[in-house]
Amino acid sequence: MIKKLSCIIGLGLLLALSACSSDKDKVQTKPLAAVQNPASLKMVWKGSTGDGDGKTAIDFAPVLMDGTLYTASRNGNLVAYDAEKGRVIWKQKSKIPLSSGPTVGAGKLFVNDDEGELLVFNASNGTKLLTLNLPNQSFAAPAYGNGIVVVKTVDEQMVALNAEDGTKIWSYEGNAPAMILQGGSSPTIDNDIVVQGSADGQVTLVTLDKGQLLWQRPVVQPNGISDIARMVDIDADPVVKNNIIYVASYQGSVVALDKFKATSIWQHSLSTRNNLALTDSALFATDTKGRVWAFDLNTGKVLWRQNKLFGRILTAPVVVGDNIAIADNMGDVHWLNQADGHFVARVQMDKKGIVSSPVAQGNTVFVMSNKGAVAAYQL
Repeated sequence: MIKKLSCIIGLGLLLALSACSSDKDKVQTKPLAAVQNPASLKMVWKGSTGDGDGKTAIDFAPVLMDGTLYTASRNGNLVAYDAEKGRVIWKQKSKIPLSSGPTVGAGKLFVNDDEGELLVFNASNGTKLLTLNLPNQSFAAPAYGNGIVVVKTVDEQMVALNAEDGTKIWSYEGNAPAMILQGGSSPTIDNDIVVQGSADGQVTLVTLDKGQLLWQRPVVQPNGISDIARMVDIDADPVVKNNIIYVASYQGSVVALDKFKATSIWQHSLSTRNNLALTDSALFATDTKGRVWAFDLNTGKVLWRQNKLFGRILTAPVVVGDNIAIADNMGDVHWLNQADGHFVARVQMDKKGIVSSPVAQGNTVFVMSNKGAVAAYQL
């Protein structure tokens, strides 16, 4: 039986609560100025996964794997596209609404539904293979590595399942606060280690084969009287690069941690619900007020900050060539130069808005709107 948490706050309610704060704290959307000398931009193809509800707070980020773009929508549609041409390879429909974006590994597609189930499909043709019961709902995409699928549920449990037959390998019990943001970070599998960010601001490392705890530490401390003020959810997926873990939290910081010592290398105050984007020298992030940040990857020094999207609800950034691409709740997609953050190009994709993170391959960016429209753009 699925356990119910005290309160799961979606994006709409969070914004409504924020609007009730003082005038000092209110975020006002700035009108967009035209991009100066915009780069040439073309739509390569457009499709529709369809039946998006138009208001989801869940990041249904598409997945790129071996030339195929896999997409999922809140209302249960799954569509696999040829990433180059946009041709539909297969379609599938779940009778139950989906609660996460997809993950692909070992020739299979994994996705969570509203009834606390992990659905498993053949990634080549969309045939449904398995329906696996989870201990609770999950709004975070599953993680795959070395033949194992790891799912983090809303009550902060991690469950590891055999990717072939769905048998349970291990589970790890975390602690969920009384109030959490709808969404949540996916576990990150780094070789034989699982890295999890939790709604209570903790980072946890366990072994992939047995789920044994290696270390756990908070990266942010709750601060305030109300439950809202004390929310410090880590909704950004942890990123591991050169044995350093990069993680960011809501009403907290972006932090770089030594994977072996669990010590902080650098941190910078930042409130975000979105994933981070990394290159060999820089880390890019979007915050809850609509600002875009670039940090030196090694020192945490701020390289630049772009304020001209202030007030918009931004997606995670994605690295595309010499630029980064970001979408927003008004349906615009923006390209910013990595070196200094100036706008390179912009297009309005869907007035219904975009919550799901874009993905990129080479100079092509793939975007899915809240209504399920899918488009590929190329500079």
